[in-house]
Amino acid sequence: MSSLEIDLKNRERYEDIVKAISEFGRSVKETIFENLPDELSITYQRIREIYIQETNKGRVDQSHLIQLYANVPKTEELLRYLLFITVLFTGFKNLRNELIYRVAARNYERINQLLNNPKYSMADGISMALLNDYLSEGVRGEDIKEANNAIHSFVYGLRRLTGAYGTTLLRWIPKFRDLDSFEKSLAMFYPIRANERRRRAIRTFIRWVSHETNLPVALGLLFRGAYRRYTMIADIYSTMVTIRSGAFLISTNDNTLRIINKIAAGRDSGVTIKVYEVKGIVRTVGRLSNDPIIYERGAFKIGHDYCSKLKCSECPINRVCMKFTWVNIK
Repeated sequence: MSSLEIDLKNRERYEDIVKAISEFGRSVKETIFENLPDELSITYQRIREIYIQETNKGRVDQSHLIQLYANVPKTEELLRYLLFITVLFTGFKNLRNELIYRVAARNYERINQLLNNPKYSMADGISMALLNDYLSEGVRGEDIKEANNAIHSFVYGLRRLTGAYGTTLLRWIPKFRDLDSFEKSLAMFYPIRANERRRRAIRTFIRWVSHETNLPVALGLLFRGAYRRYTMIADIYSTMVTIRSGAFLISTNDNTLRIINKIAAGRDSGVTIKVYEVKGIVRTVGRLSNDPIIYERGAFKIGHDYCSKLKCSECPINRVCMKFTWVNIK
């Protein structure tokens, strides 16, 4: 590659890359929804059916839609389960999301008791059961205190929601009209740590409940289009695809030009780019896609299944990707 092959005036080319990633994102399902316990999977499907049916009729009355959701068995349990999963993200140092989903599903009967009757006394037993199952998959270096602390935080938040606030997740979530206030309010369920993992966990839950293609419960955000201002997590997989594909080239600023020069200079010897170096660029691309939740889902899935394994010939964006395969993301 020579730097001449990158023409920032040819914006349409890079927009096509972003569109291809987003189109793929719309075609796939979030991994969590493929790993739900059977009874919650039925609830998930029913809520989506109701949303589609009601929105196809035209203008939707939010209160009426919430009541329809409430009539579906285990709706509140599903929301609590999804929240519980993201809280667990803060309790495992060597985090493997898909493994967390499988471990939680296998231990659902025990978790469900906590969801319906949140007691601090149940935290120790559930923490130990989840951790032992997690470690049985070959993961090392976990700390029971971290898992226990996460579950205690979840119990605290849920008890505060139902006690002090006198409401449920199903009634509480749709009231939020902007992402910042939703993110700040969700913090009560998570361990008190101002770190990146906590922010990522909270934003993951926001992504799961704030988009029509996921679980459309955050109706205040959905109907106002606030989800379009969602801040991408920008993990290693979505970053890898955004940079290697050339999608980042729709973002024209000084940092973009610096990355272009770095990529061009490293063609023969390879180049390493740190996630933190380009996090802002990746998030800008997500916003420019006009639907960062969809873009992030597509980029993550492509990165996880294809780009990280250099399966370019099988990749769904192979036709438009610029294939900067010598770029390593860390």
